Amino acid sequence: MRFTALLLFILCSAMASEGLSDLSLKKSKRSTLVEVKEFRETVSELLREEYREIAPGIKVKKECKVEKGIASWYGGRFHGRKTANGEIYDLFKFTAASRTLPLGTYVLVRNEENGKVVTVRVNDRGPYVDGRIIDLSQAAAYKLGMMLDGVAMVQVIPLRCLSSESLTKYYDSIILDIANTY
Repeated sequence: MRFTALLLFILCSAMASEGLSDLSLKKSKRSTLVEVKEFRETVSELLREEYREIAPGIKVKKECKVEKGIASWYGGRFHGRKTANGEIYDLFKFTAASRTLPLGTYVLVRNEENGKVVTVRVNDRGPYVDGRIIDLSQAAAYKLGMMLDGVAMVQVIPLRCLSSESLTKYYDSIILDIANTY
């Protein structure tokens, strides 16, 4: 709710700074009213989006696909080699390999066993072991608490699918993790 109020405040401030709230401008009142109407429709559409809760405190858009399965991690043997997108793999960065997600996608990975989360950027292809849905860098695996077992049951959630409340809840963690993907 706070995020929604903040969004409306920012958008209204932007409108005022652009002169959109002043209907006495020299440009046509009709075109200004059309712009304001379109703005209201856009905001209403954003507020009407339907979400489903997939874990405590994590809501996603209903139409988004959330993968659930086994994650593994890869480290030392691949450190310094090229990834599928041409970058050099760094086991200390928060990156991942996925067979299905587009390269460059940011995802929130949640360990279902302990509730820990990490945000990673997909920069490679894999895993090449049947039954696994994502390969995490060593640093990401460490943050999720899965180093000893080597694998964990996880949920893989594209950031674009998270509700505003979920983004707000994990905001600090997401920002710090994204900074550690490069």
